[in-house]
Amino acid sequence: MKKRPSVKEINELLSRLAPPSLAEEGDPIGLQVGSLQEEVRGILIALDATEAGLREAARQDCNLLITHHPLLFKALRRLDDASPASRCARLATRMAINVLSFHTNLDSTVNGLNDQLAKKIGLKALRPLQISRDPRHPKAGLGRVGRLSRPTSLGAFAARLGLHLQLDHLRYVGNPEHPVREVAVMTGSGGRYFTAAKDAGADVLVTGDVKYHDALDALAEKIALVDIGHFAGEIGMVAWLTAWLKKALRRKNWKVKILPSHSGAEPFRLWKK
Repeated sequence: MKKRPSVKEINELLSRLAPPSLAEEGDPIGLQVGSLQEEVRGILIALDATEAGLREAARQDCNLLITHHPLLFKALRRLDDASPASRCARLATRMAINVLSFHTNLDSTVNGLNDQLAKKIGLKALRPLQISRDPRHPKAGLGRVGRLSRPTSLGAFAARLGLHLQLDHLRYVGNPEHPVREVAVMTGSGGRYFTAAKDAGADVLVTGDVKYHDALDALAEKIALVDIGHFAGEIGMVAWLTAWLKKALRRKNWKVKILPSHSGAEPFRLWKK
């Protein structure tokens, strides 16, 4: 007979995929709002916990929202309407929606977000860019480094990446003729890891949210950067984790619907002359 799992059982299941020990220090992963004892009727998976995402969960009768980015990334001093995070926490409570987040542990784990992006790019022989501090997981860690099947130029690589990831724009740093064979990836905001990428033998670092001074320093260090954006580098998590969790729950014979969120969108818009 199929059963409905609790929030705790879903949390424990996902913690085996993305062990909490892999999270960066101070990263507030796990239960954000709600009760671990609550029975789960439906699960909505999203990149972020937003008011739109919570309302989508309520419409779909999902009382568990699983996100990548923690809702309570910054500590709240009060639950009021003064900030998006506190408004979302209040809304989740009113709607009786539990919120779980799996952040840098999902980035770092084997077959996690960085592995997914690296494989989508076509990289082989993957290894961590920054090895996990947890010796029980030697193949885990932030970022990945891998090799393209054949060498190319930075300009051609950036163009192929934009087409492959279906982007309407990206930014890159470096000479378009700069040779590229070894590629590092870091989902999210990873511009500061350009030195680690160079030390790992990478010709280019693919990441998001690259800052101006990091770009200047990378130029001086002769390591190329491709900025695909934060959203584009991580939105694949929604479809991937939805598929993974559906399979895992079938193996457990747990009865609960799992849906990908459609409320998330790239927040930036481009003005073109």
